[in-house]
Amino acid sequence: MARLPVLSLFKIIFESRTSYKFLVGTIGSFAFSMAVILCTIGLMDGFEFTLKKALSQSNGDIKFIARDGFFLEEDSLKNKLNTEFSQSIAFLLQIEAFALTGEEGKGVLVKGINKDSFAEISGLDISSLDQGVLIGEQFAETYQVKVGDNIVLALSSSKAKNLGSAILKEMRVDGIVHHGIYEKDFRFIYIDKKQLETMMTYREGVSNFGMMKIKSFENLNFAILHYKEILGDDFSFTPFWSEFEVLIEAVEYEKVSISVVLQLIVIVSILNVIAFLIYISETKAQAFFMLRTLGLNFASLQRFWISTLVGIWGLACLFSLMLVFVFDQVILKLPFLKIPGDIYVLSDLSLLLGKMDYVYVFGVSLIWIILIGFVSLHRMKRKPLISGLRQEFS
Repeated sequence: MARLPVLSLFKIIFESRTSYKFLVGTIGSFAFSMAVILCTIGLMDGFEFTLKKALSQSNGDIKFIARDGFFLEEDSLKNKLNTEFSQSIAFLLQIEAFALTGEEGKGVLVKGINKDSFAEISGLDISSLDQGVLIGEQFAETYQVKVGDNIVLALSSSKAKNLGSAILKEMRVDGIVHHGIYEKDFRFIYIDKKQLETMMTYREGVSNFGMMKIKSFENLNFAILHYKEILGDDFSFTPFWSEFEVLIEAVEYEKVSISVVLQLIVIVSILNVIAFLIYISETKAQAFFMLRTLGLNFASLQRFWISTLVGIWGLACLFSLMLVFVFDQVILKLPFLKIPGDIYVLSDLSLLLGKMDYVYVFGVSLIWIILIGFVSLHRMKRKPLISGLRQEFS
């Protein structure tokens, strides 16, 4: 039996420009369908990663509160928290207040912090904090506040004689903080903890919120159970993402369901591949069957057919990577695609794709291609040579 080089079969098929155009359209549609799935998965993974990263910057790895509200930073409590799991601990004093800028006011959460311990846990740049306050970038943008400007904090008085009135303190803006979460960038204001204790006439060392960074993030759940066992019902320990736990779980479920649904787009693009195969089979039937009658064995034809389909798949994968790059580096940066942060939590979208995401999308597409190849080869093998020649010459 003769063994015709695969390259010769390619020359026979693509001798006309129409075949090239059809091939380019087939590869383009196939690549676009895979790029859509990759971008969808990447957006959801990017949303989850960005959200968790921003949450860890304001909550550490573990956050804890006392059942009774306020607590003192006593040595006994610190000794219980300083275990083999903990790396650093920060105690905060959080007070709800109003921030007044000119004639406008905004409900905010004033956080009294210790600069050293809070910076170590959160990773936020709070080095500029002195005797004033740090505000979030969204607050600064909305109310046109710059570093060096003054804002007024309206704090609820804890004195019995002042109930119903507010403590008004004019504070200098020492810096602007970026959390990455819209609500936190809009509502969080930082101040030195001792200064806030003095303003509120609280006892020194009083706190109502704590955050902790642990040595190994893999031990997070075990560390939470450990602290709950040590401190019993006096304190509540939760992971840093707990406030958005429902949203994160919803994103995970939606990522799976949407990825399955988007396989319909792949199926549509696969129909284009089938159409291309039908076009080649119909227009080049004489060449195929004539070569087989002249001695071309079916194994050579099979290798050619599979290599053609795998080639289409490979080129589509490369083109889809280019489309994903353009989407991430160009389209997502366009100003009109900036999403409303007050609705979607984050103001900016980002794309994050792991190796398994590519394996999943490209692997499923390859399976579709291989199935098509074997079905088309099976039909071609079953068709007698005489029948094929008669069909072409009739």
